Amino acid sequence: MSPADPADVRVAATYVAGALAPQAEGGGWDDPAAGLAMSCRQTLAHAIDACNWYAGLLARAGGDREVAEMSPDTSPGVMLDCLLSAGAVLAAVVAAADPGARGYHPLGSTDRTGYAAMGADEVLVHGWDIACHFDLAFEPPGAVCAAVLRRLFPWAPEDQVTTDPWRTLLWANGRAPLGDLAAPTSWGWWCRPLEEWNGRTMPTWDGLP
Repeated sequence: MSPADPADVRVAATYVAGALAPQAEGGGWDDPAAGLAMSCRQTLAHAIDACNWYAGLLARAGGDREVAEMSPDTSPGVMLDCLLSAGAVLAAVVAAADPGARGYHPLGSTDRTGYAAMGADEVLVHGWDIACHFDLAFEPPGAVCAAVLRRLFPWAPEDQVTTDPWRTLLWANGRAPLGDLAAPTSWGWWCRPLEEWNGRTMPTWDGLP
């Protein structure tokens, strides 16, 4: 008998999604699932969370070490552990993806380098948002900041990317001015592969997320 492989997970998820789809717009999702105290909605959320949790356990290769599972009332310490798992999962998926693979993003179809950069940007900038509230020191590795800038913000001034990548990343995300440059009031990422950038277009969101 052959062991389970990645295709089995995909087939199982595809089957269940298809089987339950006819009821997706119907009622009853907050009723208990058959034989369980949890509602149908909570049961489906549990199945989704289980896949994400297992992915984190394997991606971090923690062996016998417990990796935290997050819930609505999770403590900050456990959430920080979940962040490590989430980062490991995204890193593993990016590493395994075909170089030509593209995925959805509202600002443009993204390749694996775009997803890696977006994940790093989300973590670094929102980490800074939290650190500022608690008045904590926060100076991320410059090499990572520069890589994110060159992938997502190719219009950022290269001299600043080279000399002060972290401050430049904050500027690019609309968090702080950069020398004489005011912080953008509307910003966005270049999600499409860099070879598709025309040297001018700067996608923007309608304000900060």
